[in-house]
Amino acid sequence: MEDTDFDFLCNGLSAEEAKRMRKILVEWSDGDEDGFPVQLVMLTRAQWRAAALVPQAVNESRKLIELHLAEYRRQTAALIGNLSAVGEEQTGELNNIVKVHTEALNQASGSFRSQLKEIGATAMDIRRHLDDGVSAHHRVKNDLKAASERFHKTCEELDARISGLQIRRDWLALLGLIAIGIVIGFGVGVVIAFKYR
Repeated sequence: MEDTDFDFLCNGLSAEEAKRMRKILVEWSDGDEDGFPVQLVMLTRAQWRAAALVPQAVNESRKLIELHLAEYRRQTAALIGNLSAVGEEQTGELNNIVKVHTEALNQASGSFRSQLKEIGATAMDIRRHLDDGVSAHHRVKNDLKAASERFHKTCEELDARISGLQIRRDWLALLGLIAIGIVIGFGVGVVIAFKYR
């Protein structure tokens, strides 16, 4: 004898439990139209009908999801297209801005280079003038030192001459006094000689 579905249902049950299950099955089979077995069959049929509708609902859901995905893809493509267009436009504007700034930077750089060259030339000119000024200062300083030495020598010579003239003058004054004294003495002697005569 082959195993039935009921045998599989009772598999693992004790003999007592299997006996009870057989008894319940007999009662259900002989039962009333509105009884539990009929209700169970109707419930099972409803479940099977509902289960049969699941693949159809899944297919419909899949179709709806595919429609929504297609719409999302279309909208995403449109957004990406708009974003791409805006990005290209902004990239073009950015390139123009970079180009303008690069030209301005190149002009400023050229201007700075020319100004730096002019500043360098001016600095070299100033350096040359400063070197010339330092040389002239040293020459003037040496000339002043030499002139100062000549002036001091001349002053010393002049002082010596003045001193020599002073001595001569003093000697001349002394000689003059002596001569005046002699003349006065002679004059007094003459007056005295005339008086006592």
